[in-house]
Amino acid sequence: MHTATTTSSERAPRIAALIVFVGYLIYLGERSIVVAKGNISSLALIGTTFSNRRQLPSYLYQHHGNGYDGQFFLRLALDPFVLRLHAFGITLNGAFRDQRIVYPFLAWLISLGQHHWVPVTLVIVNLIAVTVIAYMGAKLAHSTAHPAMVGVLLGGYFGYTMSTGRDLAEPTAAAFLLVAMYLFEHDHLVFAGIAFAFAGLALETELIVPIALGLIWLLVLVRKRRSTMNPAVFLIPGLAALGFQGLLHVVLGKVAISGDLRGNLGIPVYSVVVGIVHHARTLSATNLIWFGQLVIIALFVVLAAMNLKSTEVPLYLKVAWGLMLILTLSLSGEVWNHSSYFRATDILWLTSVLIWSRSRPTHWWPAYLGYIATIVSVVPLLLFF
Repeated sequence: MHTATTTSSERAPRIAALIVFVGYLIYLGERSIVVAKGNISSLALIGTTFSNRRQLPSYLYQHHGNGYDGQFFLRLALDPFVLRLHAFGITLNGAFRDQRIVYPFLAWLISLGQHHWVPVTLVIVNLIAVTVIAYMGAKLAHSTAHPAMVGVLLGGYFGYTMSTGRDLAEPTAAAFLLVAMYLFEHDHLVFAGIAFAFAGLALETELIVPIALGLIWLLVLVRKRRSTMNPAVFLIPGLAALGFQGLLHVVLGKVAISGDLRGNLGIPVYSVVVGIVHHARTLSATNLIWFGQLVIIALFVVLAAMNLKSTEVPLYLKVAWGLMLILTLSLSGEVWNHSSYFRATDILWLTSVLIWSRSRPTHWWPAYLGYIATIVSVVPLLLFF
C-alpha cells in the first residue's frame, strides 16, 4: 500500500504538468491562429498610444488605442539590456516596467537575440511557466489525497489564461516562486533565495514570500535570540531587488518602484467596494465573469482562513497568505475597476489553494468549481483580444 501511494505521489506532478501543458498549448494555438489571425505579435497588444509605427519593427502588429501591458514586456524582450524608456518604437509608461525584467530576459535568451522570434518566445516562456506551476504545485501538495488536482488548479488559474494570452509576467514569476518554496521546504535555502530573487525580479509582489520568511526569522530571533533559518533565503532576493532598483536609478534617474506603488495601491477595502459597485452597475457578460471569478477567489480565501490552525501547513505559507490578503485588499481601483481576470492576486490564489489542500480536505468540490471558472473565463479569450 505504501509503495502504491508513493508511486501515485511521484506520478502526480507529471500528470498535472501534462494536463496543463496540453490545455494551454491548445488554448494558445487557437488564440494565435484564430484571434491573432496568424500574427502572434498581436497578442502583446501594442497600442498606438505607446508606439510609433514608423519606428516599430515591420513584423509587429499595432492595435489602435492604449494596448495592454504585454507591449512593454515585448519591448524589453527585444533587448533587455536597453533600459531607457523609449526604444524599438515603443515607449514604456513608467520606469517600473524595467524592474520586471526576468520574463522578457528569458524570452530574449530563447530567441538567441533574433528580434523576429521574440513574439513567439514570449508565448513559449509562459507555456513552460504554467507547466512548471502545475508540476511544482503538485510537488508542494504531495501529502494531499489528490496532488495532481492541486497542480492543475494552480496552473489552470483563470488569471494565467489572460497572462499567457497577452504576454504578461505572472506565470513566469509564479513558476520561480513555487520552485523557491519547494527548495525552501527541502532545506536548500541558498538556492531558494536565488529562485526567490528571480521571482522578485519578474514581479515585485513575489517578494511577499521572502518578506514573510524575514518576519518569521526576526520574530524567532527576538524571542529566542537565535534562529536556525539561514537568512540568505530572504537576504538574497532583498539585495537583488535593491541592487536592481539602484541600477535603474543610475540609468534612468528615477526610483522605479515608486510609480508602481502610486498606481497600484490605494485605501484598504475602499477600492474593493468601489470595484464591486462599478461592476454591478451593468450586468454584462464581462461583469458576470468578473463576479464569478471574485466568488471563486473568495471561496478559497475563506477555506484557507478556516484551516490556518492546521499543523500540516507551514508557518511561512500562513504568514505569506496573510500579507498577500492585506495587499490584495489594498490594491487600487486600477486593479479592481477593470476585468483583468484577477491576475494581480495570483499569489493569494496560490497560497489559499495550497493552505486548503495541505490541510487534508475531505471534500474536493471547490477544485471542480475552480476548473469550471477557468473554462468559462477562457471562452471570451478564444474569441476576442
